[in-house]
Amino acid sequence: MAGTGKWFALVMDVPRNRLGLEGEGRINILDVKCPPVTIATLRTRDGFLPAYHMDKNHWITVRLDGSVPEGEITWLLDTSHQRVE
Repeated sequence: MAGTGKWFALVMDVPRNRLGLEGEGRINILDVKCPPVTIATLRTRDGFLPAYHMDKNHWITVRLDGSVPEGEITWLLDTSHQRVE
């Protein structure tokens, strides 16, 4: 949580089928808060999904399986944190 007591990121381990992904087992994901225009762009790319268990207009899910570069994940975390300050 940020200093405001609001969530800015959430890491979860969820069943792949809950995300509409093929295959058995579970996957680690990260939910972050982003501007809606950023979410619309990211959803067209591999490694990003509509937010799992969060408001889909202001949150996006990032697959933590190597499909999104670490530097981009860091940028998304910073962006999300700034949105709740």
